[in-house]
Amino acid sequence: MANPIRQKEIDEQVGKFADKFWGAFQMMENGRVKSTLMLYSFCLCWVLLAVYGGCFALINPWLDSLLKSAGLPVLAITLLEALLPAAAGTAAASLVWLLPGDKRLLPAAYIWLALLMLACLVALILLMGWDSWDSVSLVLHFFGMFVLAPLATGLGASFLAYHLYSKKRPPAEDPARPWKRQ
Repeated sequence: MANPIRQKEIDEQVGKFADKFWGAFQMMENGRVKSTLMLYSFCLCWVLLAVYGGCFALINPWLDSLLKSAGLPVLAITLLEALLPAAAGTAAASLVWLLPGDKRLLPAAYIWLALLMLACLVALILLMGWDSWDSVSLVLHFFGMFVLAPLATGLGASFLAYHLYSKKRPPAEDPARPWKRQ
C-alpha cells in the first residue's frame, strides 16, 4: 500500500509545477503575456507542422514516381522520401532566422513540436493497443519517416544556428541584468 503522506507531497509538487507552467501563459496586470517566447514558439510549432506537411504532400508523390522508375531498393526509396522533404521543410523553416527578434524562437518551436509529436505517438500506440506487433511497427515506421526525419533535421539545424549565433553575439553590457538584450 502506498504512503498517503508521500503521495500528498508528490501531488503538491506536481500541482506547483503545473501552476508554474500554465502561469507562463496567463496575462499580467497590463494585459501582456508573461512568457511571449513560450506563446510565440507554441504558435510557430503549428506553422512548422504545416510547412513540413506541405513539403511531404508536394514532394513525395513526385519523388515516389521518380525513385520507383529509377529501380532503387525499397530502403533507399524510404530514406530519400523521408529525408528530402524533411530537408526542404527545414530550409523553409530556417527562413525564421531572417526575422528580427529573439533567436531562441525557432529552437523552442522545435522543442514544442517534439513534445507534441511524442504525445501523439503515445496516444496513437495506446489507441491502437499493444495487441499485435504489426500495428505497433506500422505506427513506428510512420513515425520514423514522417516525424523523426523532420525533427532531427529541424532540431539539428536550429540548435546549430543558435549555437553559432550565440558565439558571435557580444555579451550584455549591464552585468546586473544579463538577460537584457541589446
